[in-house]
Amino acid sequence: MAQRSTHGSKTFSMLILFPALFFLASCAHLPMDSRYRGPEPLPSALEREYSYPAYTGPYDERVLKEEEKFVIKRITFPSTRNLIPAGPIAIDYYDIGKEEKHPVIMVLPILGGNNAIAKIFAAYFADNGYASVIVHRQKEYKKIKQLHRVDRTLRQIVLDHRQVLDWIETRKELDTERTGVFGVSMGGIKAALVSALDKRIRASVLALAGGDLPHILTYSTERGVEKRRLKYMAANKLTLDQFYQQLATTIACDPMAYASHINAARSMMILALFDRAVPFEKGRELKERIGDPETIYLVSGHYSAILYLYYVRRAALDFFRRKLTPRDYSSAFLKSK
Repeated sequence: MAQRSTHGSKTFSMLILFPALFFLASCAHLPMDSRYRGPEPLPSALEREYSYPAYTGPYDERVLKEEEKFVIKRITFPSTRNLIPAGPIAIDYYDIGKEEKHPVIMVLPILGGNNAIAKIFAAYFADNGYASVIVHRQKEYKKIKQLHRVDRTLRQIVLDHRQVLDWIETRKELDTERTGVFGVSMGGIKAALVSALDKRIRASVLALAGGDLPHILTYSTERGVEKRRLKYMAANKLTLDQFYQQLATTIACDPMAYASHINAARSMMILALFDRAVPFEKGRELKERIGDPETIYLVSGHYSAILYLYYVRRAALDFFRRKLTPRDYSSAFLKSK
């Protein structure tokens, strides 16, 4: 009986191991283009366009949960500039309890759902010594009844996230010189916008992201986007081409437009070859516009990329260690030799 049990255990382990090895073997991790010469400076006109009264406080704080290595705190405060009606800015702060200054990762959620993916990454970063901040989505951002409001909503998202960076500056334990951003899907798109427009971001991981938002919103197969698109087109008697044209003439706040201001040397992209929710070609175009940063290619679609979760999580942490704590990373690397 013992032998059969051991044999069954080994068989189960192999069933888990082979798919894992397959997925790890079926991705490519490429370095940044060695010809990259740095980001373009942000034009003063663009700086004025996204100017706002800096947030300095106060804020509400309450403890949500206590874990072994961190405490999750809900922070809320009003925005100092509202381009659209919106509620308070809400963030979940994964406080790792260190008094000395330490790096912090801003984690930006996907478009829908319950922030489960963002929580997995935020907790992982916190477990490994990086404070994390999940920036909650505003419900009002989904209540768009006219396409001309899309651009204004995107601009408000940028302003909200810049104010979260202001909040980080109020915390004496958080090192504003070592602030990173991580985002998947819509979170990656928002991360690209913030990385371009706020130089306080020192390292960016943009996963399953892309640019050319009129194209993405028109042709995405993401369930939430597709549902709202079809509903809007039916209500306004628009063809798909008319829907695209309206977006193309109204959206200016787009990662593709600002990509040259993102520092490719401090960015990593993660793209899925068969992504149709954020079409792969639009991710590749964004990568080229940024300056061909370090990139991981996954052999998956948008949703099946979840099979690479543990690999992506580790790769993101490794990237932040190299860019935000290079001395600590070098020491850890030498000890492992």
